[in-house]
Amino acid sequence: MKNYLLLCGGVGGAKLALGFKNSIDPKKLTIAVNTGDDFTHYGLKICPDLDTVMYTLAGESDTSKGWGRKDESWNMLSALSEMGGETWFQLGDKDLATHIQRTYLINNGQSLTQATQTLCESFNLPKNIFPMSNQPVETYIQTKNRLLSFQEYFVKLKCEPPVADFVFKGLDKAGFNEDLDLSTYDEIIICPSNPYVSINPMLQLSSLKNYLHDYSEKVTVISPIVNAQSLKGPTAKMMQELGQEVDVKTIGKFYKSYSKRIFIDSSDLDESNKLNDLGYEVHIADLIMNTIDNKNALAEAIIHELESK
Repeated sequence: MKNYLLLCGGVGGAKLALGFKNSIDPKKLTIAVNTGDDFTHYGLKICPDLDTVMYTLAGESDTSKGWGRKDESWNMLSALSEMGGETWFQLGDKDLATHIQRTYLINNGQSLTQATQTLCESFNLPKNIFPMSNQPVETYIQTKNRLLSFQEYFVKLKCEPPVADFVFKGLDKAGFNEDLDLSTYDEIIICPSNPYVSINPMLQLSSLKNYLHDYSEKVTVISPIVNAQSLKGPTAKMMQELGQEVDVKTIGKFYKSYSKRIFIDSSDLDESNKLNDLGYEVHIADLIMNTIDNKNALAEAIIHELESK
């Protein structure tokens, strides 16, 4: 079996990653996760996408919310509210333990990769989840009136301000995770995550960007747009505000320099010719992952197609 690298954001990417986890030998799977939305809150190092992937693969995620841990309690947040503290970023008690432990590990000399692997071990997961970089890259949202940190835009303001552009700070000192040798992967999967704020921070890392450009025949895109709607999150809203059509052709244009293969949903079959014109080999699958069976089926369909090449 081939070696697979998944480039992954939060909820949508985590769903596909779970399908892959259930479908192949873990030694054949590596998951590189966006860290552009990481931030420090109350002195704690918080990595939302890394945690979403880790909780999802460990069977610990709160599937009703799409974030955080299942069977959560909120005693700390309630007590903090009574003290007049900021509670706009929802930290459950069990989730808080993750951030405390990560911060402790990093403060005691571990890299973000090492801390992530230590946390994975505590959740009985294989050590195949990696941050995209060990150096911080911060995503900012440029709105009409001001520049917002990603969490301020996404959580505090609930994605309401119209988006004009994206700014990534820290790129001059950041590189793609040095523990991941891109040449060792036979196939690279761009998960159905938000292209602008989940995948683009990774694409801004020059070594990854250049590799995908040079080896685009190894790269497969899974569309985050199905029937002119986002699979999850504000992708469609961002497309509209940027003056783009909300369709799979826009996704194809975004990744045109990095990939030669794309999976789209059966509801978008009529869009295939437009993607062919962009140079894509188009594959059809059911991309809605509402159940574990759907997640597994999509992963298996992708693996079946790529193993046959």
